[in-house]
Amino acid sequence: MELSGRCNPRVVRKVCGGVITAALHVGLLFLILLDGGQGGIDAGDAPTLQLVLLQAPQADHREGVDLPPMKPVVAPQPREEQPQVEFANANPPPNATPAVSVVHPLAEQPQLQETQSMATSAIDIPPTVAMSAAEKAALSQRLERIAEQSLQTSQAEFSWQQDGKTYSAVLVRERANDGTALERVTAEVSAADRGRRFTTQINLSRLAFSQFTQMVDRWDPMVQLHDDEIVGRFHSNSGFNLMYDRHTAPKFLGKVTTAARGFNMESNGRRRDADIFQGGVETRTSMIRMPRSLQPFKWAPKGDDARVHELAGDTHIRFFADGSYTWRDRKSSQVQYLNEPSEAPVYFIATRNATLYVKGVVAGKVLVYSPHRIVIEGSLIYAHDPRDTPGSRDYLGLVCDKYVEVAPPGVTGPGDLEIDAAIFAGRRFLVTDTDHSRSATLRIYGSLAAGTLSATEPRYATKIDYDQRFEQRRPPGFPSTDRFEVGDWDGRWTEMPAPQTERIGHDPF
Repeated sequence: MELSGRCNPRVVRKVCGGVITAALHVGLLFLILLDGGQGGIDAGDAPTLQLVLLQAPQADHREGVDLPPMKPVVAPQPREEQPQVEFANANPPPNATPAVSVVHPLAEQPQLQETQSMATSAIDIPPTVAMSAAEKAALSQRLERIAEQSLQTSQAEFSWQQDGKTYSAVLVRERANDGTALERVTAEVSAADRGRRFTTQINLSRLAFSQFTQMVDRWDPMVQLHDDEIVGRFHSNSGFNLMYDRHTAPKFLGKVTTAARGFNMESNGRRRDADIFQGGVETRTSMIRMPRSLQPFKWAPKGDDARVHELAGDTHIRFFADGSYTWRDRKSSQVQYLNEPSEAPVYFIATRNATLYVKGVVAGKVLVYSPHRIVIEGSLIYAHDPRDTPGSRDYLGLVCDKYVEVAPPGVTGPGDLEIDAAIFAGRRFLVTDTDHSRSATLRIYGSLAAGTLSATEPRYATKIDYDQRFEQRRPPGFPSTDRFEVGDWDGRWTEMPAPQTERIGHDPF
């Protein structure tokens, strides 16, 4: 290339422009350096905003090219089988980044949270108030009366006032669901006292006749209790006769009640009433009405699996310990035998004028019913004695509209006679040939209810012992009284919250 001795105008302009541009940059840099010590943020000032630049790996710095999106960084999760434990005094590893934790406001005060939870639970539980003994007794008696009244009127709601309080009760009747169950009533009771409202729940059960060791409607004036022992509750709708001497006296080991004003006592010697009535005695109680009809299935459903034998004529029935039994028609002498023990109830139902004769060893739940007469020809005992086997499921009921009687000694034998059963004789329970010289004891384990009783002496001294299982269950289809009894309960009121007043209109805000 050859140098020319003359300057090119275009070259001159480019050189001048470069010089000017360089001078401007130098001046601007000088102004920035000059201002950095005066107008910047002092070292002691706290920054209000901090900008952190993240460097993307392999970023393209060329102008106009978008950076690829960064891959999300997933924090490692701790393994469940090796939970992380945080130590308060542990030293962090070098170059470790301090963790930032976000704490929920409620979690900062665990003790306060637990206290608030306990307070809430306490608020949710309504307060209770114990009744006085007098109020509990009065309320029990009232409910027993209105439950009996509900049987006649089908009324379910009752209200009354007593001692300045207003009471109300709603009765829910629970019928027996099978032949051996007891009928029950639940009473929802409320009370109002000086603006406060209370409620309680009381359970009652309808007493079956089997729940009385002995119950008599009309006491025979020619019959006296002398050498008798009755274990369990005793009731008579009329006055009854007692006789004792120096050697012998009747004993009542359970509660004695009578609807009469009292009882007649004939004595030869001196004895304390407490020695005779060891469970106490109460007079002028309410009567227990005897039912007019004793159809077994009126008192409880028989169940779909029940076994029912309908007997048209006089029939002899004998039970065996393995659950089998025979029955023989008295006229035709035809014998039938069934060796199929059943867990379901077994019913022997006679027609109007038929007499049923029974004896043997009973296994299972059995009811023998006749509208006319039942004759006991020999001992009737359970295959599994409940006194020795508490789980025994053997039950026997003898139910008759009219007469239940003990056969003569030539049939039963001269020794003791034992009857394990609940007995109901609508008109009379009688022992034949009572003039036979006494050499034995009539032992009834269960219960005896009758319109009236014959004498048993001198043929038998009598001992009646209550079957405690009858407090919970009864022989299938056994009749019930019209009396109810309050079960165990704590005698406490639960206070109800005051009703909230409904607001009319809306708040302006």
